[in-house]
Amino acid sequence: MDLKKWHVFLAVAKFENFTKAGEELGYTQSGITQMMRNLEREVGFPLFKKTNHGISLSDESLSLLPSIRNLIASSESLKQEISFLKGAEHGTLKIGTYTSCSIHWIPKIIREFQKNNPGILFEIIEGHENEIADWVLNYKVDIGFCSYQKNQAADFIPVHNDEMLAILPKGHPYAEYKEIPLSSFQNAPFIICEYTYNTDIHQILKKYDIHPDIKYTMNNDFSILSMVEHNLGISILPELVIRGRTGNFEVRPITPYVYRQLGMTVHPSHDWSPAMKIFIRYAKEYLLA
Repeated sequence: MDLKKWHVFLAVAKFENFTKAGEELGYTQSGITQMMRNLEREVGFPLFKKTNHGISLSDESLSLLPSIRNLIASSESLKQEISFLKGAEHGTLKIGTYTSCSIHWIPKIIREFQKNNPGILFEIIEGHENEIADWVLNYKVDIGFCSYQKNQAADFIPVHNDEMLAILPKGHPYAEYKEIPLSSFQNAPFIICEYTYNTDIHQILKKYDIHPDIKYTMNNDFSILSMVEHNLGISILPELVIRGRTGNFEVRPITPYVYRQLGMTVHPSHDWSPAMKIFIRYAKEYLLA
């Protein structure tokens, strides 16, 4: 089996465009097209279908996607094993992470890791809690930095309890208090990030039976800060998100103490490459210190 063709297939699947995939990998559009035609002949069915916006995966290739990612991940792991045995560490680690973790944690861990492992490259993909565990299970990433989710199939290595804090506009009446009772959010105008059943904030509000008046739903935490600054509502955000940030908003602790548990998500097979094992050790040493 020609793994190069499957590498190209994953790039086409990522961009849903032959030309962009070629630019990413250094091939011409015609070269990409020919490789995919040859691959379709090998598997015996179409890998792509035309859409109004270009191309997308066929139903057959969509069902193969996790296995193909597993194949490429296993190939990468084998290459790393061989390199480590030869004393020359090379390869790529793919990390799925929250934006807050990629700002405050990932650079410091990589800096220490690469002092002794300079041949390992990194691909960092940012996402939400709903995405990152799935990326790990489908071999899109090797390690995920995210919060613990109940009933997730991936294994979880806890490293940090991230306190959830009240975010208020300057001059808000609640800002007079040193601590904000969680019950104060009942029916309050609220700004939230992707309010779905298993997000961190949903689980907290559900646990304490709090029902705020959700005015705005945003797609990232940093947009929430801007909305609060413009006096459009109040919110609850993790400490790691607002760490080092200043602006036209107030931050107060919440009573009772509430938090999200952050950690590393890994595939339950524990089929870890040498680079993964070393990176996880470095991450634990830094985050649990």
